[in-house]
Amino acid sequence: MPGLETGAAPLSIERLRGGSVNDSWCVETSAGRFVLRLDGAEWRRPGVDRARERVLHAAAARGGLAPGLIAHSAAEGALVSVYVDGHDWNEEQFRAPAQLERLGERLGRLHALPVPDGLAEFDPQSCARDYLRRLAPGIGALAGAAAVVDRVGEAAAQVASTSARTCIIHGDLAPGNLREGTQLWLLDWEYAQMAHPDYDVACVLAYHPLARAQQARLLAAAGLKGSADALGAAIYVYEALTWLWRLARGEAALPPGVAR
Repeated sequence: MPGLETGAAPLSIERLRGGSVNDSWCVETSAGRFVLRLDGAEWRRPGVDRARERVLHAAAARGGLAPGLIAHSAAEGALVSVYVDGHDWNEEQFRAPAQLERLGERLGRLHALPVPDGLAEFDPQSCARDYLRRLAPGIGALAGAAAVVDRVGEAAAQVASTSARTCIIHGDLAPGNLREGTQLWLLDWEYAQMAHPDYDVACVLAYHPLARAQQARLLAAAGLKGSADALGAAIYVYEALTWLWRLARGEAALPPGVAR
């Protein structure tokens, strides 16, 4: 960590609240402020691929959309990045037209970044199957999870049938991952993917149903035309994956398609 290379003690350490997956700390040194993230237990982060995360986070940081990466250790399950001042979004901002337009502009910039080589495209059904394998015995059958996995495959095929190119998507646009500071920063890239750009808009609309009244503004700001059928299918994918992700963590959750 910058400023601690010679064994100096940090000036301060403060635990960061809000995450349910990892343990994160703001560490201040003589060189500035940084975030130290320590991996949570494997069951708390189903579907995470740290190598993919680092590649896509680094690409977003080069594009000025994410805090810079400093260092990582796969063996220690640790990552160090630049701390950015500001405050996290709340649910009210996901219903404000001007804020959604700003978010759409950031997503448009993200989707226009150069695509890194060597990464597989997002496969929602494979992801859903992985979550299904993690469910406690009997839970999947009781909840009808296998049928949801099949529907995810159908919905993903519908999204893939449109002509948009594959790009970097953030994939987890929860309030705590959007930081208002010197600009609107996109944080926490562990569920980032190479995928159809509609998936980022679908993520917002699946996580934050109040934003659906402004979806035309969000699509326009992101530079997307948005087939209604394909966008609806992408929303279903996110609702289903969120449901399965929570079940895999042993949590209660609303099944896909239930009014929120």
